[in-house]
Amino acid sequence: MTDHGAQVVVGVDGSEGSLVALRWAAHEAARRSWPLQVVTCAQLPVAIEVGMMGVSGFEGSTMDTIVKDQEGVNQRAVDLARSLGLGPNVKVGGETILGSPAYALVGAANEDDLLVVGATGHPGRMSDMLGSVATIVAHRAKCPMVVVHGVPRSDNEIKRIVVGIDGSPGSDQATAWAIDQAVRSDAELVLVHGWVYPYAGARTGVSEPRDEMRLDAMRTLETAMANVRDQVPGLRCHSVISEESASKAIIDAAVDGDLVVVGSRGRGGFSALMLGSVSRTVVQHSPCPVAVIRTQP
Repeated sequence: MTDHGAQVVVGVDGSEGSLVALRWAAHEAARRSWPLQVVTCAQLPVAIEVGMMGVSGFEGSTMDTIVKDQEGVNQRAVDLARSLGLGPNVKVGGETILGSPAYALVGAANEDDLLVVGATGHPGRMSDMLGSVATIVAHRAKCPMVVVHGVPRSDNEIKRIVVGIDGSPGSDQATAWAIDQAVRSDAELVLVHGWVYPYAGARTGVSEPRDEMRLDAMRTLETAMANVRDQVPGLRCHSVISEESASKAIIDAAVDGDLVVVGSRGRGGFSALMLGSVSRTVVQHSPCPVAVIRTQP
């Protein structure tokens, strides 16, 4: 780990998916004028049994080869990031960590950092089709994290940010992060609220007709819009309400988006280590990168 303040930390394993994440992370570091820290992990393949090889053979050959290979991956990734012309304010560093990729990445990022992972990668390495690594990182990261997937873009500009709204504390914290990102990127903010009948929101009367549920959903979105305008007057912002599940409403709005922001927990959330059904679905199926903001007590 480097000893400076906030930084963008990105996991790279040499796969195309991780290199897409690297490019996104590099441009985000430039937007924030933060250092970029490239992390690779050296882990003994699951298929290899130490007892079958003998301790000396394992220590003197296999692990050294794995470490050397990952150090080469790391150096090539650092060189690639430096070639992107990020400007003099962005310092690029790299490190290869021994151990499980998911937990190594979680340990490599502090609370003030931004952690970036790719949605696809080599099976058993940084991630496999949003498998164990991205999922564990999303569950356990101490800081905001971004899962990068979708069509690779050369500039990685952020001009339209979509954030899911449900009136929960997690949604409020995700919105606050999205506002900061919109100001930083000079982007438009799109607040999205999906609802289905019967609606899970606050009740305004004894009966539960569809029209009443829609009015309640509209009030939730209007409150969120008012809060945005109070915090940043003049920010380009509009809202979308959809009689669809929350995850589908967000994913549909993300078709023309550059970044989606979701809270890790909302209404109907589970324990602190669960990502929640809405966030999980959005992370898996969004057409653009997704930022997951952990709900703080």
